[in-house]
Amino acid sequence: SNMSAKRSLIMVVIFCSLVSILITPTFAVNLDDGYPKDSAAPGRTCPMTDEGTRILSEHSGKNLVCTLITGVKKWWIEGEAIPTLESTPVPTHSSGVSSTNPPEIQYIPKYKITVKALAKMKVLNNIPYATQSPSQRLDIYLPKGVVNPPLLIWTHGGGFVFGDEDAIKYDESAKLLKAFVKNGVAVASVNYRLAQEAMFPAAGIDAKSAIRFLRANASKYGYDPKKFATGGDSAGAYLALMTAITGNQSSPFDNSNDPNAKISAAVSTVIDLFGNADFFEMALNKIKYPCDESKNPYPDIVSGNIHPWFGDVTDPKVQATMKSGGLYPYIKRSKALPSLYIFHGTDDCSVSPQDSKHLDKSMKGVKGKSALVLIPGAIHGGAGVWTAVLKAVPAIKKSIVSQ
Repeated sequence: SNMSAKRSLIMVVIFCSLVSILITPTFAVNLDDGYPKDSAAPGRTCPMTDEGTRILSEHSGKNLVCTLITGVKKWWIEGEAIPTLESTPVPTHSSGVSSTNPPEIQYIPKYKITVKALAKMKVLNNIPYATQSPSQRLDIYLPKGVVNPPLLIWTHGGGFVFGDEDAIKYDESAKLLKAFVKNGVAVASVNYRLAQEAMFPAAGIDAKSAIRFLRANASKYGYDPKKFATGGDSAGAYLALMTAITGNQSSPFDNSNDPNAKISAAVSTVIDLFGNADFFEMALNKIKYPCDESKNPYPDIVSGNIHPWFGDVTDPKVQATMKSGGLYPYIKRSKALPSLYIFHGTDDCSVSPQDSKHLDKSMKGVKGKSALVLIPGAIHGGAGVWTAVLKAVPAIKKSIVSQ
């Protein structure tokens, strides 16, 4: 049957990785064995903790210190010898990662937005947009000298397991931020709850809550509440598409307890960088249209039947939840579709370009506006994709402003 086929194929679900992530190998001895999930443990990363911070582990009774080990901040047992690269085995690409031992992911930026570029912006940091979690915060970058600019709301990638609002200050994202601000567009970079903290639909609820908060507080921060766009890369692109396409329709991503629940979540334009619109389709396309894995630098961050955002994908209840995250029914029902700008590399092994082709076709099938740019030879997050987006910034601004 169709459902059994979907069940077997969905077992290979792998959600998109953030550009330039590295899966850091585990140590020769699995020192974190037995430590509770999401707690500090020897060898686990502590990217948001200051180096030198010391805590007492309730699990082992030992003092753990956030220590720089081979260039990565990790928890380590106080007084224990620090491992070197030589003692670290390198996992093979096919080794996979179990659901009980998720990969350690360390983002190493090659480029950071310059002080000179930041000097042309008014930056507002760590603004809380909701109260359920400290993760619900955002930063705003306003172009100096521009009155009431349009606003682009950006959600970072990372497969729902990695990244934060600061991702926009690094590498290709930083160049895009600089380009939009230079073109008179304000940018809000949204942090959201990752799967380790809260699973589906938390990240989506956060993304929509952020839009409503930003619209409710437009006069306070200084941008035009009638000219909103969303954008994102990879998992962030799904969130950007979801917020814009669901808009003011009822969805699993609306929080009735949100103090801004009655504020419109509608946006006029979406920038979709190698995202997806349906989780079943994404898994099926990866089988139906196999990619040249030799061009893919990213190890799989999911193995077996566990999707980090949904859980056990062989469970019928989880499958129903995954279906509820699909965006095509909302496209058909929408009375105010946004304009889409879709960018996808043809050699993307994390999300098939077929996902973007279908999205583009579906939008045009209901007389929606969609511009699809396929970049020959570009991989997931490839530089060529970002270059294409940079070239399109003036056209995208025009789309936001014309609404």
